Amino acid sequence: MEKLWNTICKKTEDMSIVETILHSKGITEKEDIEEFLSDKPQRTYDPFMIKNMTEAVARIIYHIKKDNRIIIVGDYDVDGVTATSLLLEFLGSITKNIDYYIPNRFTEGYGLNLDAVKHIKEEMKAQLIITVDNGISAVKEIDYANEIGLEVIVTDHHTPPEILPNCIVIDVKQEGDNYPFKELCGCGIAFKLAQALQKTLGLPKSTLSRLLDLVTLGTICDIVPLIDENRTLIKYGLKNINANRRLGIWSLREIVGFKDKEITAGRIGFVLGPCFNAAGRLEDAKYGVELLLSKDKNEAMKLAQYLYTLNKERQLVQENGEKYCKNLVETSYGDKDFLVLRADNLSEGVIGIVAGKMKDMFYKPTLVVTKGEEGHLKGSGRSIAGINIYEEMKTCSDLFIGFGGHEMACGFSIEEDKLDELKDRLDFRAKRIKKQNPDVFVPKLNIMTELSPKQFTIELIEDIYKLEPYGMGNPRPLFVIHNVWVDNSKTKGCGSDGKHLKFVGKSNSITLDGIGFSLAERYRKIGEPESVSVAFSVDINEWNGNVKPQMIIEDFKKI
Repeated sequence: MEKLWNTICKKTEDMSIVETILHSKGITEKEDIEEFLSDKPQRTYDPFMIKNMTEAVARIIYHIKKDNRIIIVGDYDVDGVTATSLLLEFLGSITKNIDYYIPNRFTEGYGLNLDAVKHIKEEMKAQLIITVDNGISAVKEIDYANEIGLEVIVTDHHTPPEILPNCIVIDVKQEGDNYPFKELCGCGIAFKLAQALQKTLGLPKSTLSRLLDLVTLGTICDIVPLIDENRTLIKYGLKNINANRRLGIWSLREIVGFKDKEITAGRIGFVLGPCFNAAGRLEDAKYGVELLLSKDKNEAMKLAQYLYTLNKERQLVQENGEKYCKNLVETSYGDKDFLVLRADNLSEGVIGIVAGKMKDMFYKPTLVVTKGEEGHLKGSGRSIAGINIYEEMKTCSDLFIGFGGHEMACGFSIEEDKLDELKDRLDFRAKRIKKQNPDVFVPKLNIMTELSPKQFTIELIEDIYKLEPYGMGNPRPLFVIHNVWVDNSKTKGCGSDGKHLKFVGKSNSITLDGIGFSLAERYRKIGEPESVSVAFSVDINEWNGNVKPQMIIEDFKKI
């Protein structure tokens, strides 16, 4: 699909490329620029600025002194698994009367449920539940916990509903919270709770610093903005990971082939994180917790291998689901602007990923729905910029058994006989949006600025590397070079199936090399032109002792 190119900044003579990029983000003061680029950032905030933190710390210390049983209740994604592991490790150094519970995705669904509360009280003999990455919407479940004498402290990062549960709530997004940074993930919130306890109990700072690798995994994989305090936390956390300070992560590095490679935010998001997610998607999230907390090398290697194998299985299931849904759209949904795709043979654990792939492929908001174990349908959705999928779903709330989410993603359950009405209502609203603003349904490519060929140097790329780690809120910057003459004798498909594009061209007598992943077919479709404009991110290619700049091509346009 043709993308609309949007150039953010014009070239200026008085600023470097890096300064231009930072100014586009609103980072203009010398102190803020130095903090953003620093290898040892300092931006972090007092955990006691978070509403109810003092009360939460007091209650936890009370239960520890009484030697009461504390149960951490997590979620089955990477954020929930790392947050669970973080509090287990931190509190486990203070009390041995601690355990955890993560609901099963398939039989229990997300978050606390009444049966789980009863089990935790009666079978696990708990006096205190601390939720991580969930709980903010568990009003009736926490009412039940209160009835049976089980105290609950909620730590969460999701947007609170109008009615909060009747317990101590730690969530920086709740009304009246004055914490200055609102984009911590669930594991980040759990870390702030640990930090508050560490300060109160006078524990060494090393009890916190060793947890930053977990915060880094959770923060990157939960796709929260990698700015402000998150940037501080993950810069130090990446150092921990690359220093191999946690046996479980080291084991997984070995298994996936990253033993001698630097672990970056990208490698966590695309390789390591999905292995942890695969456990919750296909089996049981406990395997991820066990790996992160393992102290035995043989056990850690077995768990790492198991998660890696599960992720391979997940990829196969996902690929089959993508093929099925792609065919469904192409044969039956050509006139739809909001895709609601039913795929009963698709595992509930991968419907969100498949929805995201279909959203990217057809650039339309997408729901993928499958049969749930409870007899009704389960769905997951992903949206495009400009359409708030949570608000769209909210207009159909009368149809759902339950739903939740945020601007770009949602999850829901629905009775089978109401699915057609959901399809019609969402598509009607999408068509109205499209009529008012057609550009919403055109994919955009935000290009930072134009480069001249002579600016494209190793020195520039090394300066741009200082902007890492990249992620939501701090995307990898894209550049454009116009009027590149293509060397068609050297520009060709590559890779095992020839779908990637090896690109060689010239501009102002300077040779430009690049790689375009999955772009060979697009290049052929535009007629293998003699000259193009190239949109790309930057990299350094080292091969056989040669070091040279390389374009990671995002898109190109025929001139």
